Amino acid sequence: MKKHILVLFFACLSLSSWGQGKKVMLVLGSDNKEILLDRVNIALRLYKSQPFDDIIVSGGCAAHGSVICEASLMFETLNKGGVPAAKIHKEENAKTTVQNYVFSRELKDELGKRIIQPGDTVYVVSNHWHAISVAARLQKYDQVYAKFHIEGQVEPKATDKLDYVNIFNGETDSEKFISKGKWLTPNAVWFMPDSIRYFMDNKLYSSDKVHNTYNSSAVGQFFPFIPELANQEALRFIDAGDHGYFLVGSQLFQIDKEKKKISKKIDLSAFIPNLPEQWKIHAKTGFIKDDQLFLFKDDGLLIAKKKGKTYSIIQETTANQYFKNWPFSWGKGNVSAAAIDPNTKQIILYRNQEQLLLNQELTEVSEVKPLKLKW
Repeated sequence: MKKHILVLFFACLSLSSWGQGKKVMLVLGSDNKEILLDRVNIALRLYKSQPFDDIIVSGGCAAHGSVICEASLMFETLNKGGVPAAKIHKEENAKTTVQNYVFSRELKDELGKRIIQPGDTVYVVSNHWHAISVAARLQKYDQVYAKFHIEGQVEPKATDKLDYVNIFNGETDSEKFISKGKWLTPNAVWFMPDSIRYFMDNKLYSSDKVHNTYNSSAVGQFFPFIPELANQEALRFIDAGDHGYFLVGSQLFQIDKEKKKISKKIDLSAFIPNLPEQWKIHAKTGFIKDDQLFLFKDDGLLIAKKKGKTYSIIQETTANQYFKNWPFSWGKGNVSAAAIDPNTKQIILYRNQEQLLLNQELTEVSEVKPLKLKW
């Protein structure tokens, strides 16, 4: 009979001083429901032992073919266990432990501010030692005081490393590690006659249409006369065909695609009167076709119709309720970019290394296809 070893870690990563910022818990998800609930119960016990300002629950829908939405299930269980809903933040993109780190470190709250800030103390919680590597990376590259909290009976295999999948030591270039972790998850996509331009974080990647080659440059080099765009950590773009709109704060910058210059600046409230405040902060992308505007945020879809020079809201819903065949793995919306192919006029939606095509009626999506560029 195998001897099971109970391992309880509650360790600190050689902290030189105590964090002066918030106290944040990051709970790592699992595609296995039983394991996931075990991790949530560990998080609940930790929460009841000491106060926390925020809790991030990290895990997407249908990871590795599962039938659960990890972050949603963790949110519900924590809330039922006594954690106020306002303290829990869902990160719903991650499919792997690497992506738990990559997407959680940039997750924003309801005010549009990153939850994990330099100087914060972050507890990485799990029933598996992968929490050690995530905590170590957070402390080294994100200027936080990181701790790992592990409870469980997970038995390591002979080939398992303490540095799970080389999260800490595998790549010392932080920017490259983050890019590889979500490669390719564009914030904006721009079709050209012979190429496609993908904006991800503060970089521009130009690829041929079959994705065999690409080159990269800083956003500021592509838009030398628009410094406001160069300073954005993640561009938000509404595609309208021959032109588009970059959303910067509460302003829209209308861009002439051919000239790569600003045509005009428009206040978002004037463009879409009565737009709810949450949409001003959390809208990620959208597209305009004919007289309709489709706007996406992580958990919602807003549809507006053009009236004169403005757009009037006609429906606020979720993508999975509006579009037929919406994939379970994409949650309620969770679209990072939308683009119009100038040749086919098709609408293409993008999310975490994947893409979908919309039909001409804008009511139904095709099956999920991978989005890959060669490194």
